[in-house]
Amino acid sequence: MILKLSWRNVWRNKLRSLVIIIAVAFGIAAAVFAGALTNGLIDQKMRIAIESQTAHIQMHNSAFQENMDIRHSLPDADFFSEQFAGRDDIKSWSGRIVSTAMLNTANGTTGMKLLGIEPEIEKKVSAVSEMIIDGAYFEGARRNPIVISQRAATKLQVRLRSKIVITMQDIDGEIVGAAFRVVGIFKTPSAMFDEGHAFVKQSDMAKLLNSDKIHEVAILLKDIDRVPETVAELRESAPENVEVLAFTEVLPELAAINDSGWISNLILLIIILLALAFGIINTMLMAIFERIREIGVLMAVGMQKLRVFSMITIETIFLAMIGGVIGMIIGDIILRIVSRNGIDLSAFAEGMAEFGVETIVYPSIDTKFYLLVTLMVVLTAIFSSMFPAIKALRLKPNEAVRHK
Repeated sequence: MILKLSWRNVWRNKLRSLVIIIAVAFGIAAAVFAGALTNGLIDQKMRIAIESQTAHIQMHNSAFQENMDIRHSLPDADFFSEQFAGRDDIKSWSGRIVSTAMLNTANGTTGMKLLGIEPEIEKKVSAVSEMIIDGAYFEGARRNPIVISQRAATKLQVRLRSKIVITMQDIDGEIVGAAFRVVGIFKTPSAMFDEGHAFVKQSDMAKLLNSDKIHEVAILLKDIDRVPETVAELRESAPENVEVLAFTEVLPELAAINDSGWISNLILLIIILLALAFGIINTMLMAIFERIREIGVLMAVGMQKLRVFSMITIETIFLAMIGGVIGMIIGDIILRIVSRNGIDLSAFAEGMAEFGVETIVYPSIDTKFYLLVTLMVVLTAIFSSMFPAIKALRLKPNEAVRHK
């Protein structure tokens, strides 16, 4: 009976109810779209970081990460081949020699993290080979080829086939150097990565350092959801001096960005719903003032105050939920249309590069967000019904029935 009565009360004044329903619908649609845009940026940031920087998991000598001392190396590649053999969760892995180095040309000098890699193996772990914008990925030079970023090329004022002199400390602490030839120039969406990384062949770097020991193993999994489980298993079998890190531990800002995305979406949703709550309160107060006599009669014939309170609360929930469902449907339709081609933010290309994402963003939303929106809409409706319901309960039946 209460449900039926509440439903009829919602549509007593169709225009007023439709206005608040439309307001809620557009507010929720805006929240869904904004949340999807935030998620799209975060998902892209995570994907690019994994593809070009961290992979899903990295392994290092526990002492190496402190100061990148090349003497703190890992076991040879055969050890890891045995460790990873037969694992169906690992898609591919690559061992890297890692050192800090100075890159010098006649026109400039810059410090970088230099990675010595096996190009064909690295292709299976890193997407840098697919981001070459000039030249080729370790092709075109028989001796000492190097692949650098477009930003580094600009800073050093070099181009394809230019010579770069690399200096660093070898395994004995001696300063060593050699000339390398630029064979490829890459550009990733991450400006920070581009400014700090360059790639050479592992064999060339081993000669320069007088050591072929690897310092980093990057592991790509078949499923990102398996990362925590695989990390735990590898930590159990790893030697005592070898640390196993998930990509969120290698780059802690990724975990912070992911968490802040949910928080920012929640805050935005709360702000929108609080604004809508005042409209709902106003609508319900007007409805109460129009029905003072009716409510007085209901209370006079014995309707309990709890039932009156429930009736008004259910009316408010109906209003909010109708608008909320329509809003989520509208938001979902907009996302399906926009997600086909993405949103072009090339006008903010420089800022996007600093954040580490591409200029085309594909909004995405998690089912959990829709559940969160539903819960928040219901809570907002209950909150919004409190003041009108209390106002109705304070009516005196003998006075209310005589109200005109």
